[in-house]
Amino acid sequence: MTFSEVYAKVMPEKKRKEERFNIFAHWIGRPISILMTLPLINTKVKPTTVTKYSVLASAIGFFLVAFGQTMSLKIIGWVFFLLWNLLDGVDGNLARCTDQCSALGDLWDTMAGYAAMVFTYFAAGIAAFYDVNTVVFLDAYWFLIIGGATAVVSIFPRLVMHKKKSSNAKAEAVKALSDKEHFGLKNIIAMNLISPSGFMQVIFLACIMTHILNIYICFYALVNIGIMFLSLHSLLKE
Repeated sequence: MTFSEVYAKVMPEKKRKEERFNIFAHWIGRPISILMTLPLINTKVKPTTVTKYSVLASAIGFFLVAFGQTMSLKIIGWVFFLLWNLLDGVDGNLARCTDQCSALGDLWDTMAGYAAMVFTYFAAGIAAFYDVNTVVFLDAYWFLIIGGATAVVSIFPRLVMHKKKSSNAKAEAVKALSDKEHFGLKNIIAMNLISPSGFMQVIFLACIMTHILNIYICFYALVNIGIMFLSLHSLLKE
């Protein structure tokens, strides 16, 4: 298959409309993931295997960013997070191109995304705790707490949304939160800021290199707390 054929297969019109607002993912992540998919199409590699490697990549990224003693190790850790991002696209591309889509594969993919979010925020908090070159405005122990709390807060409303969806409760709120095709400006900005496959990853690298992961994790704590309350208010209404 050619690049164009794979793109047409994995990005039908509806998916293009949904993803076009996630600028980094659409214009950078998706094309690179398709290039990585091409050599795998005629092999025996399974999409779920790719997903498992993506989880491993984000776990390695976590340890290198959180505990790396040099800037080089932290940047290599970020590269592993980027690799997770790309493999997160490859597994879906491969599943669609080889007709291997499955409920289990989708579950693995969801788990991998949650893991990457938790690893990113927790790594940022730990790295901020250890960084002696950062601007001090809070006791360093706070960044450990904020990192862990942000990791929890980032996935909590998603879990509630999935529960509401699976319990067949009124779906208007679920649709409003998950229908990317009709996102408003606020939703688009939020998606690009907090999606681990979006500009959040670019900001992450910039903050690693400038020793301001403490500001990064505090900012994302506030953003995620705000989104959590707004999402829960919408999901839990009668």
